[in-house]
Amino acid sequence: MFTGIIQKTATVVSLSPTGARSYRLTLSNPYRLEAEKDPLVLGESIAVNGVCLTVVGTGPERIEFDVSPETVERTSLSRCTSGKRVNLERALRMGDRLSGHWVQGHVDGTARVTRVATAESGYTDLDIEFMESGLLKYCVLKGSICLDGISLTIHRLSDRVAGFQLIPHTWNETALPELVTGDLVNIEVDILAKYLERMKVYEQA
Repeated sequence: MFTGIIQKTATVVSLSPTGARSYRLTLSNPYRLEAEKDPLVLGESIAVNGVCLTVVGTGPERIEFDVSPETVERTSLSRCTSGKRVNLERALRMGDRLSGHWVQGHVDGTARVTRVATAESGYTDLDIEFMESGLLKYCVLKGSICLDGISLTIHRLSDRVAGFQLIPHTWNETALPELVTGDLVNIEVDILAKYLERMKVYEQA
């Protein structure tokens, strides 16, 4: 479980095929300075651009993950190139603050960036178009959504497009500044909305 509050960014070192539709993803290790106090361990979960992945290799300089065929199909991780920055969040611990919203790291689909524009006072406007129109029913104005692992509030909503206004801190402390029009981002809609829909289906049965 995660919160959508990004802790670190890392740089993609490599994305190496391990099969027809699977990869080994190697990132720089931004947690190396915290190794004595809170070391990374094999098998722990880290959200990489919003995708819950298992640490399969770790060292002072690198972290490694296996990216399964299902993850390749569902997310944008297969588009990672060497030098690209990605957002990281380690799994939530009991007693931690929940500053964002409940995030599972189970990506529902992708969206395409349609606009990145500077707004007043250093804010940034970001618009995305959903690739899967079925995800729109889980989105509400001023509701929460997870975009590349970041908990954001929907400020604008129309047809297949959702818009956000990003505060300078979010823009500066994440990998969002690397986004350009046409890029794909990972989307996880609010889990509460999905549970409500499922309950409604059973009530009608």
